[in-house]
Amino acid sequence: MSDNETRIEVYLDDGTEPYAILNPPERFELDAARLEDGQHLLRIVAIDSSGRRGVRTVPFEVRNGPGIAVDGLRDHDVVEGKINVLVNAYGGAYEEKWEPARAETPAPVPTWAWVVFIVVVAWALYYGIDLWRPPPQFADTPTYRSRAVTTPAARPAAHGAELYRTSCASCHQANGQGVPRLFPPLAGNPVVTARDPADHIRIVLFGAKGNTINGVTYQAQMPAWADQLSDEEAAAVINHERTSWGNNAPVVTATDVAKVRARGNR
Repeated sequence: MSDNETRIEVYLDDGTEPYAILNPPERFELDAARLEDGQHLLRIVAIDSSGRRGVRTVPFEVRNGPGIAVDGLRDHDVVEGKINVLVNAYGGAYEEKWEPARAETPAPVPTWAWVVFIVVVAWALYYGIDLWRPPPQFADTPTYRSRAVTTPAARPAAHGAELYRTSCASCHQANGQGVPRLFPPLAGNPVVTARDPADHIRIVLFGAKGNTINGVTYQAQMPAWADQLSDEEAAAVINHERTSWGNNAPVVTATDVAKVRARGNR
């Protein structure tokens, strides 16, 4: 070794003989396949031309053998009595053919997953039972309309909802809220929720203008529908308005409509 050269000696674990002797900078090959699995120590000693030594250690771990999974006992657990421990080994680093299914260690479903599953099932049952028979204010909505029309008694309500959608919703809106100071709301409207439906029927048949509702005057003209709607159709749309958007007023019959039609707009 010349005066300006440094020599490096590489030792492995507790070995007293160098694993490699190098003239830096130089690479060497560490064959980990020849080492046992577990903790190891690489000790590097550098010696300069004056004989002074520098030492550096590099701890490392070797894992050539099969992976090991343990279920039922964790590091530093405090236990007593009998313990059911499941162990599995899979996929050694040098296996030529490795089957992934062997790495799947059986384990029970976590408790939290069962809790979530039970909560979801309970909520679904409650929701289904609670809304299987929807209240009148929801029975005519699109969510339930297809089911409602399967029975003859429900068909007038469905027909009323469809008539409202095609003839009234453009002004009073699909949610029955109307347009401020232009078209009055039907939701909570005193005329619509009144126990006596006569004024409600009269307005639908003969129209209205400038009505004041809850202190607000609505200027738009309400057209007359007497010539476009039969008594049955007028009753259907009026009943839809009286039982939707939170309204819960008594319904009317075609006979009620016929009586108001006969009296005229007075």
